[in-house]
Amino acid sequence: MAIRNPRLPLLPGYGTNPMIGKKNFGVRPIFTSIDKVNMLVDKAEGVNRVPSLYGRKQAPDLPTWIMYDKHILRFQAYFQQTLQEMRSAAHILRKVEIFFYLEDGTIKVMEPRTENSGLSQGTLISRQRIRLPFSYDLYYDVLDLNVGREVTFFGKVFKIINCDNFTRVFMNRLGINVPDPIPWPDAIERTPDTARPPKHRPFRQFLDFDRQVLRFHGYWDDRESEFGSIHLLEIHYFLADDTMEIKEVLPPNSGMEAGPMFLKRMRLPRKIPPRIEMTGGPKVPSYSPADLTIGAVVNVFGRKVVLTDCDPFTKEYYRVTYGFDAFTPLPVPKDEGTECISSSLAERQLPPWNGYGSYDDSAENCRTVEPKAPHRDFIKFLNKDRIGFDSHILRFAARLISDNPVDARRYFIVKYFLCDDTIGIFELGERNSGFKTGKFFRREKMYLPDVNFFVPKEPPAYTDKDMWVGNELVINKHCFRLISADEYALRYMELHANEYPMANITLIMDKIRRILASKDNGYKNFVSKYMEAVVPDKKELMSVRCFKQAMKEIMCEKMTEHEFITLIRYFRGDPGKERSPRREMIRSLVFTELTRGLWDDRSRLREGLLHADPDGSGVLPPSRLRQLLRAHRLPLNCDLMDCMLQVLQKDENCDIQYEDLMNFLDFQTRPVFNLSEADYEKVVRHAPPVKDTECKLWAEAETFISEGFVNWNAFLCQLNLEHLVKEQTQ
Repeated sequence: MAIRNPRLPLLPGYGTNPMIGKKNFGVRPIFTSIDKVNMLVDKAEGVNRVPSLYGRKQAPDLPTWIMYDKHILRFQAYFQQTLQEMRSAAHILRKVEIFFYLEDGTIKVMEPRTENSGLSQGTLISRQRIRLPFSYDLYYDVLDLNVGREVTFFGKVFKIINCDNFTRVFMNRLGINVPDPIPWPDAIERTPDTARPPKHRPFRQFLDFDRQVLRFHGYWDDRESEFGSIHLLEIHYFLADDTMEIKEVLPPNSGMEAGPMFLKRMRLPRKIPPRIEMTGGPKVPSYSPADLTIGAVVNVFGRKVVLTDCDPFTKEYYRVTYGFDAFTPLPVPKDEGTECISSSLAERQLPPWNGYGSYDDSAENCRTVEPKAPHRDFIKFLNKDRIGFDSHILRFAARLISDNPVDARRYFIVKYFLCDDTIGIFELGERNSGFKTGKFFRREKMYLPDVNFFVPKEPPAYTDKDMWVGNELVINKHCFRLISADEYALRYMELHANEYPMANITLIMDKIRRILASKDNGYKNFVSKYMEAVVPDKKELMSVRCFKQAMKEIMCEKMTEHEFITLIRYFRGDPGKERSPRREMIRSLVFTELTRGLWDDRSRLREGLLHADPDGSGVLPPSRLRQLLRAHRLPLNCDLMDCMLQVLQKDENCDIQYEDLMNFLDFQTRPVFNLSEADYEKVVRHAPPVKDTECKLWAEAETFISEGFVNWNAFLCQLNLEHLVKEQTQ
């Protein structure tokens, strides 16, 4: 192949094209075997495949596209671009990054993008192999790139000044010395021969401060003129070009027509220039950031604008640039006319409620002529709506307080919906009582008793803070007493104890501690009196009945029923042994689904469980047990199956005892009551049933506080009043 003469210009007719006569321009695929692995190579086996970076016969056997995959050398460089159309500068400096891909020897040149630069930046040279200047068969290699060198890519000369750490380490391992980084040309300190004043570079200021605006609040007092008032203004100062604009802020329903701008964007002069200076001559000095501060008065062509406040970005700018720390806003003078307008808008009274629809619906129709739906608290709805098993519904059992003995025996379920603060009341009618089971009061917002409803503002209503065991609710002239709560309501209130004082164990213990400390020998007599009431076999336990009697004696009427339930639940002496009606409810639901699906294959299920437990441990993980139940085609949905697995007995590793599962599915000991589909949905969502046969379950929940034991020692330790005994003994 002929080599071009470098003394001849690179023009048509002065060189020889080596591609003349060549017909095949593709790369010939050749396969070879390296370590018994077939690979594609660029050259035949007989040709020397040793790269120039290694000594002869010392190169690795793997090809470069595997060994150097994703290995890239990164250099920082610059080149100068001449500017023929500008007289102020002959050229500009453009910073680029050169990427050398070791896997195939390709090169890519990119220029970092700068906002509003006016240049076409990004990828300057796409990834490709670049020939050396004045050559047809030689390409740039890793040996041609180093800090301090100049490379020519397609007629542009790039000066390499730095590289990253990976490039420096890689080239040092190859035995190539990499010089120290070279500073950028604009960072080199030059000492001018003659002292010249610094030039004003508006383009540099535009790049440094583009989209940075100082924002002030102010006013213009125009009350001295006829029909004048105080104009609230918003002042914007653009740091990119030292221009200002002023916008007037009009209050709603002010009766004034809003103009386009109080002052259009321009350089605002400090003084009104004479007519001769506006047509020519030196530039008139204009306002700068140093002239703007809180309390400053800006002369806007004869109008005195007072600056009263600024935004956080402006405060940070003055704090960093000028070192200001005091940004106390100034008060705006009160305008009598504007004050009357604003006060009348704020004190707008809606007509009294006429009894049709809800308060929110009626108020929305009074505010606008166009009918609109009332606005709901959507954020509260998202946070307090039902999420899986977390229903966000507090359920309480209630009795009707009445002089009529028939009404006093009636049983109700009170539901409080946290998503919209509404209450629904359902009655559980006993058999042959003459009262039907179903909805007693529909779900709506329940208001406090003895309030005037026909008023402009909505009267106060019951909230979740009023829902606690022992409280009395007067709803539509019916007095209900909350006598118990389900497990979800008690647990929810305990988890959010900061919102519900009746479930806050810290506040309850503080109340007991204050009462015992206020009496003479109160704590000593309390401990000595009830020390013999503990269980003989276990000295640390006390029965719930005796503990309740002790609390009533020292607290009198200062402790509510809900607080007492919170104490028992916190200091439970026999956890896990309290009666749980939830297991029987879920078991009834399971048998309902099994009967409906005609499933009765317990023997085959037992064989599958024994086969899945070759060690005979008697337990299986919940995931494995769920897989076996699905394999044996139990007609249970995922929610009901998860509820069933939760109530089964487990070991210390939370593995389920499958013998308890077989007893759970024993048809000979099936529960005596069944639930409907509607009741199934309520149980799955931790809701109490609404069937008359399930009143027994709520009755069992009521007996929870009268059975079991309390850890007496833990209660005394939590009181932490031992120092009173020592003081009273001395």
